[in-house]
Amino acid sequence: MVIHLLKLIRSRLGGSCWILVELLVVFVILWFMMYYFVAQGMLTRMPVGFKLDHVYNVTLAIRPSDSPSFIAYEEGSEEPVRNIERIVERIERHPDVEVVGLSYYSLPYTDSNIGSRVLKDSINQRVRAMIVSPGYFRVFGIRSATGESPERLGQTLSGLREGREMILSADLASKLYGHTDVIGAEIYNYNDTVPCHVIAVTEPVRNSEYDSRNQHSVFSPLDLRGMSGKGQLDEKGLTRVQITFRTRPEVSTSNYAAKFRKEMSRSLMVGNYWVSEVRDYEGIRAFYLENSERTSAHRLVSAMGLFFLVNVFLAVIGTFWFHVSRRRSELGLRMAMGSTRKGIEGLMIGEGLLLLAIASVPGLLICLNLAVADIVPCGVIRFTAISLLTGGVLALIVFLAIWYPARKAARQEPADALRYDG
Repeated sequence: MVIHLLKLIRSRLGGSCWILVELLVVFVILWFMMYYFVAQGMLTRMPVGFKLDHVYNVTLAIRPSDSPSFIAYEEGSEEPVRNIERIVERIERHPDVEVVGLSYYSLPYTDSNIGSRVLKDSINQRVRAMIVSPGYFRVFGIRSATGESPERLGQTLSGLREGREMILSADLASKLYGHTDVIGAEIYNYNDTVPCHVIAVTEPVRNSEYDSRNQHSVFSPLDLRGMSGKGQLDEKGLTRVQITFRTRPEVSTSNYAAKFRKEMSRSLMVGNYWVSEVRDYEGIRAFYLENSERTSAHRLVSAMGLFFLVNVFLAVIGTFWFHVSRRRSELGLRMAMGSTRKGIEGLMIGEGLLLLAIASVPGLLICLNLAVADIVPCGVIRFTAISLLTGGVLALIVFLAIWYPARKAARQEPADALRYDG
């Protein structure tokens, strides 16, 4: 059967070449589309490393300096820091709260962060500086790469000697050392000649589902008094300290943020600070992803992909309709010689699928070369899966495109087909 179909294709080489070129171009473009959607699907399903259920974010605001109730503190006063600590203590005492964490430009699902660099041998690596309190790991459920609890990771952070010891994320450890078993390994801060030592490695973390790679992160303890004393944070600057807390598992999350703010608004009004907003972190995640430029780009690409698929379907239908119509006299002769209607349909569909198989060979070679050149990063398993998916989708399109004109041609009377001079 295949040999017979090959002979048919060869006998109509002119028309077949045009179809082969069309299918080749369509195969390569469709392969790239499938690669994009498969890569995006796998990316969004990879764990981010942050557990957001029962997590809430507290936003602080400060009274205007011209407000009658504004308290003017002396320069260098520690009272603003104490006020932040009092707010944290009152949140911790709430019966629904399990743990409170503090951070400075270190939350997920945000575009605000602090960049830094670390050195290891000849590698100069940019990292995200995660300045956090020990409770941060418990709030977001971050474990060590070896599976140790967030509590243990927090204890390690508490005993960390800043400037001499570091906690790395798993991806950074793998980038620098090739593996995550690096406790005790030396690493340098940028422009520092005295080495630091790695004392813990966290599990992989990402800022959001759209980040193509896990974060290269270095965790260090948040020292409010030290930062305030050095002039890095004044009273207004302390409002940038991020307060998050995790409620107990049995606490209902239904409208909890609004209830908590209403209940605690007075007790959390300390000094010049007051709580302007309490938001559940799953809502923050949803808002960030909904308004991300990558979401808009993904929707645009998805719409273009759907438009392309529809046009491919229509183009292939048109091509094979014309191809079948030109052969009505041949098909009529075959029926006159005893071919069945089902046989005619099968012949045309088989020829179309064989043309696709032939066009797929150079198409796969083109895609394989691009994958080998790392233009489209793709392992063997992913390449095979995408190629099979592309071939399957295109085979379905070709089948549907040929089926109707082939069925219509097979239903004609042999005498009518023989009179057709197309």
